[in-house]
Amino acid sequence: MGAAYLTSGEERELQRLRHRLERNTWFVLAAMLLIAAWTKEPGIVLGVVLGGGLGWANYRWLSASTRTLLASIGSSGKASRRAILLFSLRALVIWGAIGIAFWSRSVDILALVAGFCAFVVAVMLEAGYRIGLIILGKGNDRCSF
Repeated sequence: MGAAYLTSGEERELQRLRHRLERNTWFVLAAMLLIAAWTKEPGIVLGVVLGGGLGWANYRWLSASTRTLLASIGSSGKASRRAILLFSLRALVIWGAIGIAFWSRSVDILALVAGFCAFVVAVMLEAGYRIGLIILGKGNDRCSF
Protein backbone atom coordinates (compact mmCIF):
# COMPACT_ATOMS: atom_id res chain seq x y z
CA MET A 1 0.00 0.00 0.00
CA GLY A 2 1.49 3.37 -0.99
CA ALA A 3 2.17 6.13 1.49
CA ALA A 4 -0.53 8.31 -0.11
CA TYR A 5 -3.18 5.80 0.94
CA LEU A 6 -2.11 5.41 4.57
CA THR A 7 -4.18 6.94 7.34
CA SER A 8 -2.45 9.03 9.96
CA GLY A 9 -2.61 6.14 12.46
CA GLU A 10 -0.96 3.80 9.98
CA GLU A 11 1.67 6.44 9.20
CA ARG A 12 2.46 6.82 12.91
CA GLU A 13 2.73 3.04 13.34
CA LEU A 14 5.02 2.85 10.31
CA GLN A 15 7.20 5.63 11.73
CA ARG A 16 7.39 3.82 15.09
CA LEU A 17 8.35 0.62 13.31
CA ARG A 18 11.12 2.39 11.38
CA HIS A 19 12.38 3.96 14.60
CA ARG A 20 12.43 0.57 16.38
CA LEU A 21 14.24 -1.05 13.45
CA GLU A 22 16.86 1.69 13.36
CA ARG A 23 17.35 1.50 17.14
CA ASN A 24 17.58 -2.30 17.03
CA THR A 25 20.10 -2.10 14.19
CA TRP A 26 22.37 0.06 16.35
CA PHE A 27 21.97 -2.35 19.28
CA VAL A 28 22.85 -5.31 17.05
CA LEU A 29 25.90 -3.47 15.68
CA ALA A 30 27.02 -2.59 19.20
CA ALA A 31 26.72 -6.24 20.24
CA MET A 32 28.63 -7.34 17.15
CA LEU A 33 31.37 -4.81 17.90
CA LEU A 34 31.68 -6.06 21.47
CA ILE A 35 32.03 -9.62 20.22
CA ALA A 36 34.53 -8.50 17.55
CA ALA A 37 36.55 -6.56 20.15
CA TRP A 38 36.62 -9.66 22.34
CA THR A 39 38.43 -11.53 19.54
CA LYS A 40 41.20 -8.86 19.55
CA GLU A 41 41.52 -9.23 15.78
CA PRO A 42 41.70 -5.83 14.04
CA GLY A 43 40.46 -7.29 10.74
CA ILE A 44 37.30 -8.59 12.41
CA VAL A 45 36.60 -5.30 14.21
CA LEU A 46 37.23 -3.32 11.03
CA GLY A 47 35.04 -5.73 9.06
CA VAL A 48 32.11 -5.28 11.44
CA VAL A 49 32.55 -1.49 11.42
CA LEU A 50 32.83 -1.28 7.63
CA GLY A 51 29.99 -3.76 7.07
CA GLY A 52 27.77 -1.94 9.55
CA GLY A 53 28.50 1.41 7.94
CA LEU A 54 27.85 0.08 4.45
CA GLY A 55 24.69 -1.67 5.63
CA TRP A 56 23.41 1.51 7.25
CA ALA A 57 24.25 3.57 4.15
CA ASN A 58 22.54 0.96 1.98
CA TYR A 59 19.40 1.04 4.16
CA ARG A 60 19.14 4.84 4.12
CA TRP A 61 20.02 5.23 0.47
CA LEU A 62 17.76 2.37 -0.61
CA SER A 63 14.86 3.93 1.28
CA ALA A 64 15.39 7.32 -0.35
CA SER A 65 16.02 5.99 -3.87
CA THR A 66 13.01 3.65 -3.68
CA ARG A 67 10.76 6.55 -2.64
CA THR A 68 12.13 8.64 -5.53
CA LEU A 69 11.65 5.77 -7.98
CA LEU A 70 8.06 5.08 -6.87
CA ALA A 71 7.19 8.78 -6.85
CA SER A 72 8.41 9.15 -10.43
CA ILE A 73 6.35 6.12 -11.49
CA GLY A 74 3.27 7.46 -9.70
CA SER A 75 3.45 10.92 -11.23
CA SER A 76 4.20 10.02 -14.86
CA GLY A 77 3.31 6.34 -15.16
CA LYS A 78 6.91 5.35 -15.88
CA ALA A 79 10.20 5.56 -14.01
CA SER A 80 12.34 8.62 -14.66
CA ARG A 81 15.88 8.11 -15.88
CA ARG A 82 17.20 10.05 -12.89
CA ALA A 83 15.41 7.75 -10.43
CA ILE A 84 16.73 4.64 -12.19
CA LEU A 85 20.24 6.12 -12.27
CA LEU A 86 20.19 6.92 -8.53
CA PHE A 87 18.84 3.46 -7.72
CA SER A 88 21.56 1.82 -9.82
CA LEU A 89 24.30 4.11 -8.48
CA ARG A 90 23.49 3.01 -4.93
CA ALA A 91 24.04 -0.64 -5.80
CA LEU A 92 27.24 0.17 -7.68
CA VAL A 93 28.72 2.19 -4.81
CA ILE A 94 27.76 -0.23 -2.01
CA TRP A 95 28.79 -3.40 -3.83
CA GLY A 96 31.88 -1.68 -5.21
CA ALA A 97 32.98 -0.81 -1.67
CA ILE A 98 32.36 -4.39 -0.56
CA GLY A 99 34.33 -5.65 -3.56
CA ILE A 100 37.27 -3.34 -2.80
CA ALA A 101 37.26 -4.47 0.85
CA PHE A 102 37.24 -8.09 -0.31
CA TRP A 103 39.99 -7.52 -2.84
CA SER A 104 42.22 -5.60 -0.41
CA ARG A 105 41.98 -8.38 2.21
CA SER A 106 42.28 -5.73 4.94
CA VAL A 107 39.09 -6.85 6.67
CA ASP A 108 37.60 -10.18 7.59
CA ILE A 109 34.95 -10.84 4.94
CA LEU A 110 32.64 -12.79 7.25
CA ALA A 111 32.76 -9.92 9.75
CA LEU A 112 31.97 -7.47 6.95
CA VAL A 113 28.98 -9.56 5.86
CA ALA A 114 27.83 -9.89 9.49
CA GLY A 115 28.01 -6.11 9.99
CA PHE A 116 26.23 -5.53 6.68
CA CYS A 117 23.42 -7.85 7.80
CA ALA A 118 22.83 -6.10 11.15
CA PHE A 119 19.59 -4.64 9.78
CA VAL A 120 18.40 -8.13 8.85
CA VAL A 121 19.01 -9.27 12.43
CA ALA A 122 17.10 -6.22 13.68
CA VAL A 123 14.14 -7.14 11.44
CA MET A 124 14.22 -10.70 12.78
CA LEU A 125 14.25 -9.36 16.36
CA GLU A 126 11.23 -7.17 15.60
CA ALA A 127 9.41 -10.10 14.01
CA GLY A 128 10.16 -12.27 17.04
CA TYR A 129 8.92 -9.51 19.33
CA ARG A 130 5.68 -9.19 17.34
CA ILE A 131 5.15 -12.97 17.30
CA GLY A 132 5.77 -13.05 21.05
CA LEU A 133 3.12 -10.37 21.59
CA ILE A 134 0.65 -12.35 19.52
CA ILE A 135 1.39 -15.57 21.41
CA LEU A 136 0.95 -13.78 24.73
CA GLY A 137 -2.29 -12.22 23.51
CA LYS A 138 -0.96 -8.67 23.84
CA GLY A 139 -0.73 -7.91 20.11
CA ASN A 140 -3.39 -5.83 18.43
CA ASP A 141 -5.87 -7.68 16.20
CA ARG A 142 -5.18 -5.70 13.06
CA CYS A 143 -2.05 -5.69 10.96
CA SER A 144 -1.39 -2.25 9.49
CA PHE A 145 1.17 -3.35 6.90
